[in-house]
Amino acid sequence: MRKIYRRHILYLDYAALSAAYFLAIFSRYIFLAPFYERTKGIQGLYVSLFMVLLLINVVLSYTKGSKWELPVEQSRTEIIFTVIKTQIYFLLILLIYLFIAKWSSRVSRTVIAAFFIYNTIFDSAIRIWYRRRILGKIRNDSIYQKLLLITDKKHESVIRHQMLELGSGIVDKVITVEDMADNIDDELVLDESDLHYERAVIYLPDSKPEKLGTVAEMLASKNIPSDVIITFEGGRVSHKSINSSVGYNAIRYTAMLRKGVVLGVNYTVSNISEAVTYVRNHLDLLKGQYICFSNVHTTVMSYDREDVREAENSSALTFPDGAPIARLLRHDTDTEAVRMPGPDFMEEMLKASMDGQTTHYFYGSTQETLDKLKANIERKYPGTIVKGYYSPPFRDLSDAEEDEMIDMINNADPDIIWIGLGAPRQEKWMLAHKGKFRGVCVGVGAAFDFHAGTIKRAPGWIQLIGLEWLYRMLQNPERLVKRYFFTNIRFMWLIATGRNKKK
Repeated sequence: MRKIYRRHILYLDYAALSAAYFLAIFSRYIFLAPFYERTKGIQGLYVSLFMVLLLINVVLSYTKGSKWELPVEQSRTEIIFTVIKTQIYFLLILLIYLFIAKWSSRVSRTVIAAFFIYNTIFDSAIRIWYRRRILGKIRNDSIYQKLLLITDKKHESVIRHQMLELGSGIVDKVITVEDMADNIDDELVLDESDLHYERAVIYLPDSKPEKLGTVAEMLASKNIPSDVIITFEGGRVSHKSINSSVGYNAIRYTAMLRKGVVLGVNYTVSNISEAVTYVRNHLDLLKGQYICFSNVHTTVMSYDREDVREAENSSALTFPDGAPIARLLRHDTDTEAVRMPGPDFMEEMLKASMDGQTTHYFYGSTQETLDKLKANIERKYPGTIVKGYYSPPFRDLSDAEEDEMIDMINNADPDIIWIGLGAPRQEKWMLAHKGKFRGVCVGVGAAFDFHAGTIKRAPGWIQLIGLEWLYRMLQNPERLVKRYFFTNIRFMWLIATGRNKKK
């Protein structure tokens, strides 16, 4: 289907390009003609230019286009920014061609400018329309479809919740492997009433591929086609973890081995889906350690202060929670580094924990925030086990209070201890408590407030363009102007002056 989608997009790009080009010609030589001197003998030039534009479009589609996600895999905001990125490449190639062909003085600058404005608008609109049409068709085909779900009791609530959230269809009946005679190696027993299902969904993260094949074959023998959800190490695989660079669709698993350095901070390059799966499957290895999410502000602080840099670099994993940092990592390490916000990691971890296999504890913020956070977790993530919530006093604890707090958390025995004390206090706190807890600490700062609903998070399109810091700054300028605005300027200065290479 991806090849078909790509072919459709190429045709739609041709349509948008043609409409934009002829509208640009119309705008310049008919609508705006009274404002310009009359020009003769240009028809052949603009016919040739149109052919050049089509050729550039083909080149971009088969080079850059193959590396970018399809509209059906993107949000509307992501589609717009993909189009803008494409237009920038388009303009650069065209300008080079015009210079080499010595057409730059003959082609109207108004036509070129109007063409790129129109093409950006038309291409964005037609891709969004295509996304809506395809997703609408998929949803219409599936939303009223009654599905047979094959899973196990441990993961039933997780996959039910996910399918409901995505509108993947109505789960009419669930058969768990525990219900099947002698597990799934014998025969899949279906009632006569079960044979009307048009499709079955198989979600068995803990089963081996041979067993998945067995279940799929048993369903096929009953004339029921099935969709097998791809899993790896017990977790769902996001499309961002699928890599086709080897000629086949493969699951990209970095095992947290890809690293990069920005202003002296050692970063781990991954994505949210893989990181969540890795942490859940390596809790024994991570016991007593901690995980950081570092943005531009904490990175600059780490550059200036040895204590903050030590806290960042003593973690088991430090992820880039900032678009500029991810951009630098992509450039310097030749990896597909992406921004990994702490609130997003927390959300995905809570979703994955609805199977009850990973337990949590929340330490930090105010009691009011924790109460709202608790209510939201219970409502949005049923099945997730939280062992406790604790709002510490806004002062240093005494030695006796410190020991009591450590015993309290260890007696609860959570797998993950979420720390919301704000940066860099939480990073220094986690370093000071390294090795003292049975679980792994994860510093997520304002994620407590975001998920509690006490602070509104920036809309998705603002996050996408890397301006979430500006949105937060405008919410609380008295406290955050110095933290974000001046720190961001200093970050750009340090990078521009080559300090990233020297540290």
